[in-house]
Amino acid sequence: MQHRTITALPVVGAIAILIATACTTGGQTTASPTAAASEQPQKGGRIIEGTISDIATMQPILVNDTASGRITDLIYENLLIQDPQNGETKPRVATFSQSTDGLTYTYEINAKANWSDGKPIIADDVLTALEGYGKSKKTVRKSNFQDVVGFKDYSDGKATTIPGFKADSSNPKKFSITLTKVSCPAINDLNIKPLPTQIFGKYVQDSSKDEIDSAPENTQPTVFSGQFKFVEWRKGDQVILSKNDTYWQGAPNVDQYIYKVLANQTAVANALKTGEITFYVGLQAKDLADMQTVDSVQIQKYPALGYTFIGWNTASPTAVGLGDKRVRQALAFGIDMDQVIKAVVFGEATKNLAHHVKVQWAYPTSNLNQYTYDKNKALQLLKDAGWTPGADGILQNAQGKKFNLTISTNSGNTERETLAQVAAEQYKALGINAKAAPEAFQGLVTKLTTGDSTLEATIIGWSLTGDVDPYSIWHSSNIPDPASGKTGFGFTYFKDPAMDKAIEEARNPSNSDCSTAARKKQYETFNQILNENQPYNFGYENNTIAVSQKTMHNFAPAPYSTIYNAFQWWVKQ
Repeated sequence: MQHRTITALPVVGAIAILIATACTTGGQTTASPTAAASEQPQKGGRIIEGTISDIATMQPILVNDTASGRITDLIYENLLIQDPQNGETKPRVATFSQSTDGLTYTYEINAKANWSDGKPIIADDVLTALEGYGKSKKTVRKSNFQDVVGFKDYSDGKATTIPGFKADSSNPKKFSITLTKVSCPAINDLNIKPLPTQIFGKYVQDSSKDEIDSAPENTQPTVFSGQFKFVEWRKGDQVILSKNDTYWQGAPNVDQYIYKVLANQTAVANALKTGEITFYVGLQAKDLADMQTVDSVQIQKYPALGYTFIGWNTASPTAVGLGDKRVRQALAFGIDMDQVIKAVVFGEATKNLAHHVKVQWAYPTSNLNQYTYDKNKALQLLKDAGWTPGADGILQNAQGKKFNLTISTNSGNTERETLAQVAAEQYKALGINAKAAPEAFQGLVTKLTTGDSTLEATIIGWSLTGDVDPYSIWHSSNIPDPASGKTGFGFTYFKDPAMDKAIEEARNPSNSDCSTAARKKQYETFNQILNENQPYNFGYENNTIAVSQKTMHNFAPAPYSTIYNAFQWWVKQ
């Protein structure tokens, strides 16, 4: 899941998303299929993308999973975009500039950009979105805006305006956002999707509270700025979109975009073979060899911008051993991750040791503990932590409590289900009474972000986009609080003052130095703390495998985006 989410988020800001499949964005592609130079794009037809997880919302403020993120990216346009190949922030529907003191960002929305109802996209629509984040009680992204002048007071109900946002009185498409202090990831954190004020404005009035969270338009949107328009959501089956003829970059070539829900990865592979779906990003490695024999498809493979991990609930009231660093280290030494990569993902991954991944500049270069499989070391660490075998061979502590461990993951993802089973078996060899427990993806995400105490261990993945800032996942302020209803991505409940300090200094440097070198130094400390304390077994970085029908043209998924150019895709009839 970096400061965010789970799929390909082409134009999102600094967010992380929990993913239902192997990571859906990644490094350099091995191929970028395009139409032959002599071929002109054909109009009409439809694109059908496969998924194993249904969406949960079409409200950008509430998105915390890749399925929902996919649809919101298609129907609502972001202000800016990250270059699909290198992640550099560039204009999308707006241009931007930064003041010399680094505190004020000024934007101007493209003159051609209109809503699908014909009204222009203006500064007020950005303010509506910003106020929506402030009013929402369910968003996990408030920290993106915490440095905006007045945002916190507005969010806390102490103010009725956000003085850090100023619309240009002479140009309705121009506005500025001012921060209280220099924020290195701000250009990505502030990269939000404008929301149509004519639709959502009534939910962010002075007297409103959290009505934005329950707005009917969150699941039945009516006005759009993106490449496609919403038509219908058949829950558990598909989301149907139609081309947006008023899209500011030009109407898409295809008439329809369908997001088709399939039962599992086996169904995905079969649907690609038969042509039932047009493309899928995140094919499981076990299906690659077979798919390479299918003449009707083309395959692209690249390192993922994300990773699959096992997260430990360090505050679990049932698996109490997870609160001890020695136990978590034992769980790292006690699973043969190198063998898992060979057996479960057929070598299409590399072992991961901390939060940042290889395609990011913040990837740690210092020596980290490799946690090479060592059963004896794992047993010794467990013994040191007070866990010894009982009469039945199951580990127990001094109070006689047995070490039971339930490993949850999302059903339908056979790779993760297999990993959960393998992990359970290897942990049983240590004397831990472990079992795998698959469940529906959206329900699992809800449990995680609300801090459900019944979760003990969870296998899931992060799709990392935007800035490398890990604040929304790893800063202690983003630990969920079930008592107050606060949500967050800090579902391991792990916190460390030194880690908080490193994150803060890389985010809001005391000397205003946002250079890569200065931030990298802080992230070295951050990743070392994670590597030492093991709130996750950081698992592995998958290779992303994207498969599309050869009739699909201009499909070129890249490290930071998949659907950035969907309006240019076309299907040969």
